[in-house]
Amino acid sequence: MTASNRSFCIHWLLLVGFLLDLSASALGAETRIPGKQLMVARFTTKPPIIDGVFSVGEWKSATPIHVDGSTPATAPGVVPNIPDLPVLVPPDSPADSSFTIYTLYDNDNLYVAVDVIDDFVFSDGPLPFLDDDVEVMIDGDRQPGDAWFAIICGDFDPFCPNPVVNNEGFKLTTSAGGDTLTDPGNNPNIVWESKAGLRPHGFVIEFRVPLNSINTIDTSWFSGNFRPESVFRRPQPGDIIGFNVAVGDDDNGGPSYFREKPAAHTDSFTAWDGRSIGWFVFAEADWGNLYFARRNE
Repeated sequence: MTASNRSFCIHWLLLVGFLLDLSASALGAETRIPGKQLMVARFTTKPPIIDGVFSVGEWKSATPIHVDGSTPATAPGVVPNIPDLPVLVPPDSPADSSFTIYTLYDNDNLYVAVDVIDDFVFSDGPLPFLDDDVEVMIDGDRQPGDAWFAIICGDFDPFCPNPVVNNEGFKLTTSAGGDTLTDPGNNPNIVWESKAGLRPHGFVIEFRVPLNSINTIDTSWFSGNFRPESVFRRPQPGDIIGFNVAVGDDDNGGPSYFREKPAAHTDSFTAWDGRSIGWFVFAEADWGNLYFARRNE
């Protein structure tokens, strides 16, 4: 056996072990544990066009993951149970709100498409996450705290001894109308693009995230691994990063699930991975996992 073959076998055994850790069996309860979902991004030499129009031909090599809120208390398809938001409830049915995730990557970019089934599509602002939207969460170093610490202790705060500005954990939001938001918003190094488009009974949002916008090395002072910001390693074939996708369903317009009283239709929010009780959108440890498949896998 050649050295390259041995390396491949060792890597494959490690991946199999990781998959077994994620789920003891297809029917096992272990898949319900927050942070244990797994999705595969396959390598492509023909990247999709980011135009908000889903084309089966462009995404045919992707392995889709379908998500609905039929088991709202547990992942996959978790709906946050937040006492302060009593009007946030599970979707009425898959026709009310459900979605399918597609991922691919090439030498330079990660591509994500989210095809959303939605019976009422609203995009009236003022904030993207209060409309029908898709939120893509990326945790390059698989260490918690990056996005939240950057929001509360970013480079805008003169009292932070070591402001957090890194590309290790962030969230990208695009509404059905195409409005976008980056969390944390103070990091100029997070570069991405998206395009939203309507389709019968729903909408599609496609994302392109340069691999150079994702750092897989933990450099944060709060994790005890403080290093110069110049330490950077983008995702490589065979890597696993933290990853999550959530869809907000605004069925009435206006403030969506921030409204104080119930409206004519129910507003909902469904995430691929996470926990219902104790939900926190920036809880990176509860996000799922995205595996960058090697070219020959």
